[in-house]
Amino acid sequence: MVTNSRRRYSKQQGDLSEKRFIQACEKVGYEVKKATVKEDIYSHIDYWVKRRGDWYGVDVKGNRHPKTIWVEFQNVRGKTGWLHGEAEFIAFDIAEEGGFCVVRREELKEWCVINVDSEFVTKENAYRKLYQRDQRKDVLTKIHLTDLQELKSFKLLRYATI
Repeated sequence: MVTNSRRRYSKQQGDLSEKRFIQACEKVGYEVKKATVKEDIYSHIDYWVKRRGDWYGVDVKGNRHPKTIWVEFQNVRGKTGWLHGEAEFIAFDIAEEGGFCVVRREELKEWCVINVDSEFVTKENAYRKLYQRDQRKDVLTKIHLTDLQELKSFKLLRYATI
């Protein structure tokens, strides 16, 4: 069971990541607009980013640690997780890197098919294996920053300095 204080903390961290993401995009000249609530819930798109004349859907993942990046195949309701969403890119906020580690969602999905074992394990053993929380329908795996860095699409979008 998630406590109210944990919910508040997660919301604060998410809001901070989204603010950082907007600032980082604007710093490099990208136009950014918030996705609709429907796009966020059903398509797993938080923002639309205009780059080189084209708009791309981005799902922003806040407050990640380089050795604890959770990838969601299926969400807590048993529905399609963000890995199978419609965002073109996933942007992981990793403070230790000083910005967002951005990858193409489809490339990450293909990487997971090859590199994630289908065995279900405990949370502590979930690196490149499947994990499901008690009383939940989610299916996750844990990967590391070094795994993301293997992807051809990997880019670092640095925080804007104030």
